[in-house]
Amino acid sequence: MLLVEPDFPYASKSRNKANHIHRNFVPIGLLKLGALHRARGARVRLVRGNCLRATLGAFNPSHVLVTSLFTYWSEHVWTTIEHYRAIFPKARISLGGIYATLHHDRADFRERAKRYRVRVHVGLHKQAEKHYPDYSLLNGEVNHHVTHGMRGCIRKCSFCGVWKIEPEIQYKNSRQLVNEIKAVGRNRVIFFDNNFLANRHIRDILVELRDLTVNAKPVAFECQSGLDGRLLERDPELATLLKNAHFRNVRIAWDNSLSDHASIANELDCLIAAGYRPSDISVFMIYNYDTPYETMLKKLEYCHRWGVQISDCRYRPLNSTFDGYDGNLYRNGQTAADYYIHSTAGWTDARIRDFRKQVRRHNIWVRYGRSRGLPYDYRMEKWSRIHTTFKFFKMGRPPRLDVIEHSPTWKHRILLLHRIRNHYRRNNMNSLDFSSLSRQELDAILDTMITDIAK
Repeated sequence: MLLVEPDFPYASKSRNKANHIHRNFVPIGLLKLGALHRARGARVRLVRGNCLRATLGAFNPSHVLVTSLFTYWSEHVWTTIEHYRAIFPKARISLGGIYATLHHDRADFRERAKRYRVRVHVGLHKQAEKHYPDYSLLNGEVNHHVTHGMRGCIRKCSFCGVWKIEPEIQYKNSRQLVNEIKAVGRNRVIFFDNNFLANRHIRDILVELRDLTVNAKPVAFECQSGLDGRLLERDPELATLLKNAHFRNVRIAWDNSLSDHASIANELDCLIAAGYRPSDISVFMIYNYDTPYETMLKKLEYCHRWGVQISDCRYRPLNSTFDGYDGNLYRNGQTAADYYIHSTAGWTDARIRDFRKQVRRHNIWVRYGRSRGLPYDYRMEKWSRIHTTFKFFKMGRPPRLDVIEHSPTWKHRILLLHRIRNHYRRNNMNSLDFSSLSRQELDAILDTMITDIAK
């Protein structure tokens, strides 16, 4: 059996990184399916993108399982299916995932499924859900565990497809989660729940996770999605339970109107009272949606006042099948022919790009200027890039910017580090650990790597 993740256009920093909101994607459905079919005695391999037939050697699958993600990446799915149908003409090909579930009844989807002789699985795979992910299929690419405490959501937000993809709400209890985390044996766990706090067992879960150890070490937790602040506001003690259970990078969602600012402030106060610093908290905000640009800027002003970061999410409709947005085309711009622009709410290409810029500047100010009483300065962005590069190579905190700017040696060293990091990101390669190197050893390795990259 061949499991296939299409060559989706993730930002190169995103694949398999577990230290920020969009740096943690793992094809969790495929890994569970792999565990299921291995338990049934099948030979299983997982590949990404369109592999050459020769790279699979003697492996000749009778069944190819293809996953899908966002609907606007649909062409990547069909390109992949066309490729594997051509090299395995007799194989059974099945397609599942988000796009398949949301679009399976559309005429264009049905026509393509018929053309390539594709069977479609809609919704969750109940048998696979009983298995833990088989991380061996990723050959050591990740060291964290992805799980769900519940499936489905108690809300029915118009921009979200969760309640359509997972219409039946299912809960895990604390004992199920603890047994799972111990069995998988990893000290970093990311919950992919769409509404983590809505679990009916949430208090018991957080109490159990507080003292959980794996390999004689505490387990660090994170929620990929924003916390439902309305539930937090209703039960403020949940914030303390989250903090005690080692939940990091907490985020709350501000999806609705500007008039909710008082409630958002209360939710943030709950987290701060529990011990989270404002700069460690993010507020999810969806833009290019029904809330106009001018109102989104007012939301940003509130976040500036509170000193919290913003996780901005550009809206694409659930029926969208393409997204050609390119952040590098700022000067010339793009049109609605390239990507979805919610023009009826007053959004334009220029406003979308400006809002993203304002959010970037705001977040940099929160991280590097607010605690020092400094306003935003473009040089903070320069230092932020250097800091990110140091973090990529696990090198700790970089020297002060003025030290770097007055040192030809440091300027050259950082130039090489940037080039190597960009190379690794472009090629979806895992980060390196330079933490134990002396400056002399670092310079020697950088020179060697730059020479190798140039070949």
